Amino acid sequence: MSAEVPALRRGVAILRQLSASNRAVSAGTLVRLLDLPRSTVYDLLGVLEELGMVHRVEAGYVLGPGVHELGASYLRTNPLQNLAAPLVRRLAEETGGTAQLAVLRGWETVYLLKESSSKSLALITAAGVRLPGYLTATGRAIMAHLPKPELLAALQGEAEFVNRTGRGPRTFSQLSAELSLTRRRGYAEEDGEVTPGVLTIAVPVFDVLERPIAAVGVSVATEVDGTAKADGTAKADGTAKATAAEAVETDRAHAAVSAADPYTGAVLSSVQSVRRTAEALTARLR
Repeated sequence: MSAEVPALRRGVAILRQLSASNRAVSAGTLVRLLDLPRSTVYDLLGVLEELGMVHRVEAGYVLGPGVHELGASYLRTNPLQNLAAPLVRRLAEETGGTAQLAVLRGWETVYLLKESSSKSLALITAAGVRLPGYLTATGRAIMAHLPKPELLAALQGEAEFVNRTGRGPRTFSQLSAELSLTRRRGYAEEDGEVTPGVLTIAVPVFDVLERPIAAVGVSVATEVDGTAKADGTAKADGTAKATAAEAVETDRAHAAVSAADPYTGAVLSSVQSVRRTAEALTARLR
C-alpha cells in the first residue's frame, strides 16, 4: 500500500475541483465540497498560489500558469506528439503550407511540431520556439476557450502587449474582442502579426473534459496564384467569412466562394483541413 501523504492528496483534490469548474471557486466552496477544515484549505491554497498552481481572483481561485507548464511538459512526453505527427504532416501536404502543433505554457505559445510542404515558408515556429500566445493563431485558438479568470491568470503581468510587426492586439480589451471573434467563427486567424506576408489559421484540440490542451495550425503565404491579395480582401468582413466558414462543408458553397474570391476560398480550404486535423487528433486522444 502506498504511503499516506494527506497534504499532497488534499492539494491535488483542490486542483481537481478547480479543473472541473469553468469559473472561479471560492475557498468556502472548496471547504464544503472537500469536507476539509477551513484553515487547512486556506493553508493549502496559500502554498499552491506561491507555487503558481492556483491564482487568486476576486471571485475565488482558478488554476494558475504552473498547471499549464506541467501540462505542457506532460504533452511533450505523452503520445500527443506521436499521434499528431502524421496528421500534422498530412495537413502540410493538403494545404501546401507549414503545419504546426502548439500548446500554451503560461501566456506563451510553445510549438511542439512543425511540418512543411514543398512550398516551405521562412517561419520561426520551429519545435521548441516560444512566442506570445496572444500574438499567434494557435495561442488564440486555445485562449478563446479558456475561462476568463484562467486567461487573466495566464496573462498576469502583461500590462502592455508586445508586437513583432506593428500589428496585433495591444490591450486585454483588444485581445478579448479577437477571442470573441475566434469563438464565433470557430477558428483563430493571424495575418502578418508574426511574419509579414504569412497567414495562419488554427483550431483547438480538446481533451476528454472538453478543455483546450493544444492547437493545430497551418501557415500559408498571403497570395493566391501569385497574386497578392488586395488590402480590402486582406481584412475581409468577419461576418461574411464566418458565414462562409459555416457553409464550407458543402462542396458547392466552397466552390462558389472560391470562384468569387480566390483568396477567401483558399482561406476556407485551409480552415476545412485544419478542422479535420484537430477533430481527428481530438478523437485519437479519447
